[in-house]
Amino acid sequence: MSLRKEKIRSKDTGLELGLLIAQYFFDTEHLHYGIWPKDLDVKPINIKKAQENHSQFILDTIPENVKSILDVGGGSGGLAQKLTNQNYQVDCVSPSEYLADEIEKKLAGKVNVYHGKFEDVSIPKKYDLVLFSESFQYMRIRHALKKVLQVTKPNGHMLIFDYFTLESAGKSPIGGGHKWETSQKIISEFPFELISDQDLSKEAAPTQALLGQFADQVADPGRKILGEYLESHYPKLMKFLKWKLSNKIEKIEKEYFSGIQSVETFIKHKTYRLLLYRT
Repeated sequence: MSLRKEKIRSKDTGLELGLLIAQYFFDTEHLHYGIWPKDLDVKPINIKKAQENHSQFILDTIPENVKSILDVGGGSGGLAQKLTNQNYQVDCVSPSEYLADEIEKKLAGKVNVYHGKFEDVSIPKKYDLVLFSESFQYMRIRHALKKVLQVTKPNGHMLIFDYFTLESAGKSPIGGGHKWETSQKIISEFPFELISDQDLSKEAAPTQALLGQFADQVADPGRKILGEYLESHYPKLMKFLKWKLSNKIEKIEKEYFSGIQSVETFIKHKTYRLLLYRT
């Protein structure tokens, strides 16, 4: 009997491509937004520093009594490496086989990596803190919160550093992020005590502007050059693909190549929060 190969998720592919771009162009292992204080120029050369600031906010927020941490998502292991360097006992969860392999190569013997979705994977241990660094947006909220309660020790903590969509601002032209008001209502249904809530939207927003610049100055010209080449060599195939994928192409055009990725648009429609809860 042949086994059916599981489809690769577009989210995983995007993260994997993002890592390759980050490593090659910006000399960074991180896949998250940066935090930009007023004295840091918003330039591609400073992305690594901005992302270091992001990690430092997490390190500064971890309660003193925390010794063991479950890093949900984990990226390529950059944050986990910083945590182990600070003598925390760290394990990771990763749904991407590629990124899980990156974590294991980087931190061989130092962390255990659970392969799969956090809500579904079996985790036999309990931790002082469960960490979501830009991974909460991918969670099925209620399932994830139930799992957090299962894998945290008594008087444990949950830390979320992620962006959410402001429902009050209308439909967001920028994708990603759970609805802020709805997610807070759901969290209130569970026995989580809010310890700290930091709004870092203004400090995170410049990353969105840099993404917009990359789309305008690199990705858009590149796709047009590639498109013209394919049109000239495979006109029938391109005509079919444009028809077949018209909705997806329209969505990509609107989200990435319409000039909406700006600081102002991000601040209007998103809120970037650092949330610490006691379980």
